[in-house]
Amino acid sequence: MLKDLGLHEQITGGEECFSCWAVEGKTWFTQRHHRETPLRIENGEADVGIVWTTEVVYAKEEGRPIDGVPIPDTYNKVDKVNYAIGPLNTGRNQENALRFLEYLATDEAQAIYAGHGFITATAEELALKPLAE
Repeated sequence: MLKDLGLHEQITGGEECFSCWAVEGKTWFTQRHHRETPLRIENGEADVGIVWTTEVVYAKEEGRPIDGVPIPDTYNKVDKVNYAIGPLNTGRNQENALRFLEYLATDEAQAIYAGHGFITATAEELALKPLAE
């Protein structure tokens, strides 16, 4: 998104790293999770940060003084970022893995995801398929 907006170099100094300052005192890349960003804002270490909607929802559920501004679809990479889940071919309990995946496809499970700010998945997206190699 920053590259699409022509802001990447200005904000990051051209750096791509994890758990480091890209521009000392200005830009910090998260170390473990995007929940670090709201915490840095609350602690006065950052003024703003880019996080998943789910992190804003989570912070607000906890009553924390965090707010969010939606990123327009043209920049938020919704068409490029996905989560993948599936059973391991060498998993110890294939039956339970498949049962869990079946549960995730239910309306109940999708409602839980939606309640935390995720977009619900379509039946096509929920269908098991091999990952591209």
